[in-house]
Parts: sequence; C-alpha cells; structure tokens
Amino acid sequence: MNRNRPRARLWQTTTFRLAVLFATIFGIGSAALLVVLDLAVADFAEETARDALRDQMAVLKADANAEGGLALISALREHVEGGLPERFSYVVIAPTGERLDAGLPRAVETISGWGELRIPTREEQPGPDPYNINLIVLTDRASDGTFIAVGRDDYALSELREWLHKLAVWGGSAMVLLALLGGVAAGLILLNRLKAVGAAAEKVMRGDLSERLPSLGLGREFDDLADILNVMLERVEDAMVALRQVSSDVAHDLRTPLTRLRNTLEEAQQADASQRDGLLAEAIGDTDRLLEIFSALLRLAQIEGGAERRFIVMNLTEIVGDVVEAYRPAAEEGGGALTVQADGPAIMSGDPTMLAQVVASLIDNAITHGGPGGAIVIAVHALDEQVELSVTDNGPGAPAEEMSKLTRRFYRLDRSRNTVGSGLGLSMVAAIVDLHRGELILENSHPGMRVRMIFPGG
Repeated sequence: MNRNRPRARLWQTTTFRLAVLFATIFGIGSAALLVVLDLAVADFAEETARDALRDQMAVLKADANAEGGLALISALREHVEGGLPERFSYVVIAPTGERLDAGLPRAVETISGWGELRIPTREEQPGPDPYNINLIVLTDRASDGTFIAVGRDDYALSELREWLHKLAVWGGSAMVLLALLGGVAAGLILLNRLKAVGAAAEKVMRGDLSERLPSLGLGREFDDLADILNVMLERVEDAMVALRQVSSDVAHDLRTPLTRLRNTLEEAQQADASQRDGLLAEAIGDTDRLLEIFSALLRLAQIEGGAERRFIVMNLTEIVGDVVEAYRPAAEEGGGALTVQADGPAIMSGDPTMLAQVVASLIDNAITHGGPGGAIVIAVHALDEQVELSVTDNGPGAPAEEMSKLTRRFYRLDRSRNTVGSGLGLSMVAAIVDLHRGELILENSHPGMRVRMIFPGG
C-alpha cells in the first residue's frame, strides 16, 4: 500500500472514466447512426422518385401513342397553367417542332434514359452562391417520335436529410452530455461513500478492530462485499482477542511448570549422586509435559487454520464405536462404565481422525473430571439433515457462569487445578466442531455435564 499516494480525484475514479468511455461510445454511435440513416434515406428516396418517374413516363407515352405529341403538349400545358402545385417537371417536343418547357432546362435534350441535372432556384439564398436543386430525369420517345422528358427534384429528400442530421447531432450531443453529467454525479456519490469506508479502514489500521465498514448503498453487490469484509474483520478481531488471551494464558499457565522445572534442575545440580538421578527423571517428566502442551497448541493452531482437512462421507456411529472400545478398559479400571446410544448409521461429511479425537478428548475429560465410578453415555442420533453427538457424565458438572469459559485455552475450574491435563481439551473440541461447521453446546445434566455437538448431515 502506497501511503504517500494522494486520494483519488473525481476524474480519477473508475465511475467517471466509464462515463467518459460511454460518452465516447455514444458519440461514435450517433455518428455511425447518422451515416447509416443518411445512406438508407437517400437510397429509399431516390428509388421512390425513380418509381414515380417511371409511372409518370408510362402515362405520358400512352397518351402520346394514342393521340399524338401535339395533343400531349396541349393537355400538359393546360395542366401546368392551372396553377396547381406540380411534383414533376416536363419537356415535350413534338415531331413538328412544337415544344413544352415546364421546369426543365434545354440540356435535358441531350439525356437518353436516366440522368441528373443541377439547376439554380428562382430565389437565391443570402450570399454570393445560388441555392441549387438536384433533378432526377427520365427521357423517352413516343411511337410518333415525340421526345418526352420528366424530372423530379430532391428538395423533400434534402429537407429530410437535413432534419436527420440535426436530430443525430443534437441527440448525440445530448447523450454525450448526459453520460458525462451522470459520470460526474456517480463519481461524486462514490467518492463520498468511499470516504466513510476509508475512515473506517483507517480506524482499523490504527488498531480499533471493533470498527466496521458502513454500507455503500450503491447496489446489492457492494453491500454484500461490505458484509463479507465486516465478517472478515470480526474474524480478525476474534483472532486478536484469542491471541492476547493465549499470550496471557501461556505466560500464566506455563510459568508454574517452568519454575518447577528450574527448581528441580537447581536441586539436581546441588544434590549428591544418589539423589541426582531421581531429580533428573522428575525434570525430564516436567519437560515432557511442557512439550505435550506445546504440541497441543500447535495442533490447535493447525485445526483453526483449516490445515490437514480431509473430509469424506462417513458414518459417525462407527467412529464413536471404535473410540469407545479403545477407552472401555480405562473406564472400567476406574470403576466406571461407557454406554453408547445410537439409532443407527449417522452419515455426515467430516474428517474421521479429527472427530475421533473429539470423542476421545470428551471421554478422557469425563473419566478425569466425572469422579470415580462414573457412568459415561455417548449418544449419536441422525436428525433431519443433521447429526447430533453428545457425551454425558454424572460428575459434579460446572457452574453456569463458567460454562462459556470452558473452551478457552488453559482455562480450568478451581477444583481441577491439581488434576492431570493442560486445559486445552475443550479448546481442541471447539476448534474441530467449528471446522466442521457444527454447533457446540455445554450444559449441566443434573448431575454431571453434557457436551452436545450438532453437525450438518451428509
């Protein structure tokens, strides 16, 4: 992370850059649309004009063939002099030389078939250059030799194309402007929302792990991302709290055995040969217990980190049966009894080794803390899409106010301080249950304690 980099400005935001990109696309799209429309309208209008000229020529030729060129000239002159708006312009020249000129120049006589002419209007636009009109012309001859020319201007087409040009230019400009304004607005909103996120992140970096990221309110995907990051912060906070607790517990709980080990070694150093071997053996035993504690801590860290996770579909009832058979002699030696209650197979997805360790740790705790002659019941039940495992003893149980503390590392009840153990058994159980997305419940069964675990079924 570059801490010296200045904060993003509006034009540096992704939202604004996307808006500029979209504005450019809209501009290019508008230009392309203008070109396509211009070509399409020009082709359509020209083809329409040619069809109209063909129809008009067919009518004029039919009249000339039937009545002659002079009759056609007379009829057209009456039509033109009637003062009605005319869509077509004509030139008709009879074989006798008589002619009708109605809007077409004499240059049309040089055209055979289709042609185009460009003529000035009667009224000129302001400026030095006249306003010209393009004409599409069709010429032909009647059976008596009468020359017929019919023309039509493209004024309506020019007007339509001019309006289309204006529409494309103004419409494209409006779209570009709207895209830029939208980008500015979206960029400002995003910057304001991100300022709150940045402030919260800075508090977290300064050590306030209780701070949470606010909702951006820019869409479900951003809110989901904020929720995920907040869950991550909760996990980090829990990890830091656990780390501080572990550091405190390690310093407190390992000080006594380390001090005892040091004292034993000092005594061995000063003792005579007959006592030295016994003191060294005691020191080696203390060292082995310290190594067991550190091994348990390392294993616990590996489990909480998800290492060595080998989940398969398995029958929890079989796992429980195998562990109970291994521990039955130890329980009976102390005058107790192990009982398994199972309705049948309990299928789930999990790590058999870890779950066997859970059952073994709970049975070991029940034997150690349940008192002499204790009855221990291990129950496995397949529920609706869930599997429940419980271990119950008939010992003294635990005070209700201390139930939530039993899964903490090195935590031990006052009456258990002098018993064998490291205080990591239930911490290990809790970590394995959490890794299996299960729920751990500690409760008094009056008498005794019941540890219940509910796992997703497989």
